Order: sequence, then structure tokens, then C-alpha cells
Amino acid sequence: MKKIYFFLATLLVAGFSACTNDIGLDVAPPQTYPQEKPQVIDGFTVVNGNDFNAALVLTDEEKQLQVVKVTATPTLADGATVVFRTEISDTKDFQNVVELPTTSAGNAATTLSTDLGDAVKKLFNTQAPVAHSIYFRNYLYILDGTSASMIPTPAIMGPYSVTPYSNVLIEPAYYLIGDVNGWSFDNLDAYKFSHSDADVYDDPVFSITVLMSGYFKIVPQSSKDAGSWDGVLGNPVDGNTDPSGMLTADNAGAMRVAESQWVKITLNMMESTYTIELLGNALRQLYVPGGHNGWNPGAAPVVYSPNLDWKFDGYVYMEAGNEFKFTSTPDWNGTNYGDGGNGALSTDGGAGNLTVSETGFYRLTVDLSKEPYTYTATSTNWGLIGDATAGGWDASTPMTLNAATGEWTVTTTLSGGASFKFRANDGWDINLGGDVNNLTYGGDNIPVISDGTYLITLKLGDASDYTCTVVKQ
Repeated sequence: MKKIYFFLATLLVAGFSACTNDIGLDVAPPQTYPQEKPQVIDGFTVVNGNDFNAALVLTDEEKQLQVVKVTATPTLADGATVVFRTEISDTKDFQNVVELPTTSAGNAATTLSTDLGDAVKKLFNTQAPVAHSIYFRNYLYILDGTSASMIPTPAIMGPYSVTPYSNVLIEPAYYLIGDVNGWSFDNLDAYKFSHSDADVYDDPVFSITVLMSGYFKIVPQSSKDAGSWDGVLGNPVDGNTDPSGMLTADNAGAMRVAESQWVKITLNMMESTYTIELLGNALRQLYVPGGHNGWNPGAAPVVYSPNLDWKFDGYVYMEAGNEFKFTSTPDWNGTNYGDGGNGALSTDGGAGNLTVSETGFYRLTVDLSKEPYTYTATSTNWGLIGDATAGGWDASTPMTLNAATGEWTVTTTLSGGASFKFRANDGWDINLGGDVNNLTYGGDNIPVISDGTYLITLKLGDASDYTCTVVKQ
């Protein structure tokens, strides 16, 4: 008597439409795998498909890829066939799962390279064309006419290396070159576009705010490294003053800002576009003269507006009872901001001085974006927090202040494979993380590569650039 499996199940068997992404397969694998051992499940011998014996690097050529096949079956009813439903995951326990569209025929299942690339990007939540390790979970069904029976145990295979394709090349960094820096490749570091800590394919937006006029182009990291004009980006129309446009490296002309002013240039490298926001003569910084520096605006510390949005931030060490003001220029000839009461600022020349009641390292913020103008002065004591530290995420490791430099230091042990960040006053209202060369409020955790004792220095003395160093001892 012929053996037939009867398990209640629903089956969706269809050839899914290919997506329109430019994804394909280039079989130039960086590595190969030994053929996986066949898996015998309820009399079915299941092996991985022919196209998964090597690492896959997908390109813009669309191909059919064989995912899984059955090489032997128990006796089936006449006309019955084996069909498949496949899921992929980044772990063998399949805690995170994405369905992979497949088509079943001849006791095998295939997928389009486009669908595989899209599924991998969805699984890892990234558009980056980098290698990922994935597992397949293949469910087998016996299709007999219009009824389907499912084999209860799936065939799990992997891991396999798959590199999705992207038709967009996004470099790790971009730089401004033009009249503003004498068109010099030797003067690019000061004109680097800022970027978040995310992968550039997940966040393709870069920006820079700069005081400038005249012509400019965009230098990718590879062109900077080579010191070559090859690959430098511009606009198809030389001298284009439009507030937005396309970027190209082919016969690229320069963009132009007509009048000297602060501008914010934003790049979207996924779309190869740029925008230019004219900011006029917005203030970049305010000076903070007071008793702490002999009331000398020209030698005063500053609070800084990185986005030129009339919002300023900085740190100043002040003794108890110290008085101070904010000024728009490094002298007393600009706009002076004094005490307007209840946290407000007044531009009245007769306004009183601002003051602090306790000695401390103060975070000063100023908001001139709307009236009434306001400020805050918050005394801060900084420490480390994170699973790389002795106190974990529950207790800060205190740091020591050098009041003259605005630097906080600590020598402590850190655990490799973990991370940390900086926070003030044992709370989360004020915390810094992200790029060690450009710390940001609320930024990402800072990874630690290996166990060891480290000298860690948090540098808050320059309001335009909060940084830190992590030096293994």
C-alpha cells in the first residue's frame, strides 16, 4: 500500500513576482562550503540546493537560485509532488524570521536572486551590500491534487554567506572643496561633512554648515585618499546656484553660493542629490565673559550653535557667586544678554548679570530661536556608564575634572565586547556618546574591543567639538 501523509495544514504555493531592485548573482565566491549532509525526515532525503554550495555575492543580474531539493522520497500517491515553504533567519533558533518567496517544481524549490537580496536586507534591516550569515528553514508539503499535507519537522540548513547587491556606492565620508578652502586636497579635514553613527546605507545623509561663498564640489573619501580629482562630485551645470540638484562625477561642474553667508549643505547619497540652505548671518557662537575670566569678551569661553539654529551649548567652570553675561561679539559692541528673570535673557543694556550659586562645571544653553530668549546653567559631574564598566548600566564610574582645560579623566578597567558612554549627575538627562571624535547628546554606545585598563578623557573645553580618547594602559 502506498504511504501517504495526512497532516492538516494550509499551503500557499506561488511564484512570487520579482522586485524591481537591481540585484543579481555573480558567482565569484570568496569561499565555498562542503556539501551539507542529507537530512532524512520521515523518509524524505533533503539536501541544500545546488546554488548554496558557495558564498553568494549578488549583483544586478537576476537569476533563479535553487534553495533546497529532495533526492529521495517514500512512496507517494500517483501525481503527488513535494513543495516547499522557506524562511530565513540570522540564527539557528529562528527567533528573527523573514519569509523567502520560492517556487516549487521537480521536488526542488528555487528563488529569484532579487527576492533573496530583499529578504536578507529586510532580515538585517539594512541596505548595506555586506556579507551576512543566514539559515534556511524549509517546510515540506505533499501536494496531491488540491489537498496539502505538511511534514511536521522542517529541514534547517546553513549558515550560508549572502551579500546583497546595491546599485548605489556610498562612501564612508565626504568633504567640501572649493573657493572656501582654495580648492586644495591638503585642506579638506576641516571641511568634512558630518554623519550619524549609522551605516551609510541605512543613513545616507551627510551635512556641513560653513561660512562661504563661491564655487564648490564634493570629494568622496576614495578621491581624498588618492589625492585625485577622479570621482569628485559636482552638478551637470557648472555654476549652478539652485538650492537643490543632482550630483554627478561625469563632466561635473561646480555648484555656487552667490553671496557670502552661512550655508548648510546636505547630501543624500542614496539619491545622489544635494540641497543648499542659506542661513544668512546667523550666529555661530556666543561669548561668555564674567568674573571667571576678568570680564574680557575677547578671551571668554563660548557656547556654540552647531546647526546655526540660534540654539547654543557649552561648558564653563565657575565659582559660587560668579556673575556673567552672553555677548554676540568678542567685545562689548554687539548684543549683550543679561538677566531677564525666571530663566529668561534680556538685551536691555541695563539688565543685571547672570549668576551661579555653587561652584561647578556648568553646562550653559541659550535659546535665541524665539522670544522670550532663555538660558540654563546646570552644574555637571561626569562619569562612565555601561556594561563595559564595573558598575554596568546601574552605577556611574566617577571622573575627575581639570577645570583649566574642561577635561574629565578616569583610569579604569573596561570589558572587551561591551560598551559605555558618558553621563552627567548619575542621570540620563545629559549624556554623550557616538563617534569619539564628535560626541553627541544621546549618541550611541561606544564599543570596547578588548579587556584592559584604560585612561579615558572626556574633552568638553571646546564647545564646537566634544571628543574623548580611550587609551589602553
